[in-house]
Amino acid sequence: MSLPQLAIFHTTSIPEEMFFEFKKLVSNEQLDFRIESREEDGPSAGIGWLLPTAVIVYIGKSYFDGFLKEMGKDHYALLKGGLKTLRSKLLGSEAPKVISISTKGKLSGDQSYSLLYSIMAEANGRLSFKLLLQREATEADYEEIISAFLSFLQDYHSGSLDSVGLELLQHARVSGRTLLLAFDLHSKSIKPIDPLPNEDANGA
Repeated sequence: MSLPQLAIFHTTSIPEEMFFEFKKLVSNEQLDFRIESREEDGPSAGIGWLLPTAVIVYIGKSYFDGFLKEMGKDHYALLKGGLKTLRSKLLGSEAPKVISISTKGKLSGDQSYSLLYSIMAEANGRLSFKLLLQREATEADYEEIISAFLSFLQDYHSGSLDSVGLELLQHARVSGRTLLLAFDLHSKSIKPIDPLPNEDANGA
């Protein structure tokens, strides 16, 4: 089965109606967009942020190097608008609560990023980017995060990523064909995140 250009994958505990506004904004006859559910995940084996979140927005490589080339920037703005509709539902105090429990019964130590919602983007056939989202991101923070990440993806797929960005990617740790990224609210830039949990590094 071919990969979609755009998709939302969610666990069965999250109602599909939550994504209808997003779907209405991004749907297009020429776009392969899907919403698919999956069963709840069991206890983790200590691989931290590499675990799938309850909701994943997926952006395929073909969205940037195929669909957008045909449709132009109009749909790019619609995608940004669709992503904005998800913040109030999936981040902040009103979002459903999700906790991570390891096979040893321990709670995940770092809860700064959302366990409920992340964005996955296909880099190439061998690598994917996973954008971690700050749980308490304000509306203004979230808009900055989304804009920066989509700009990063556009630059990556067009081969115009700057030397600083390329240097960071070349030295980032990749695990399970996934490179973790997050938006640094201080430097206002997308940066790689080490996938190894702090507790593993400390021998806990």
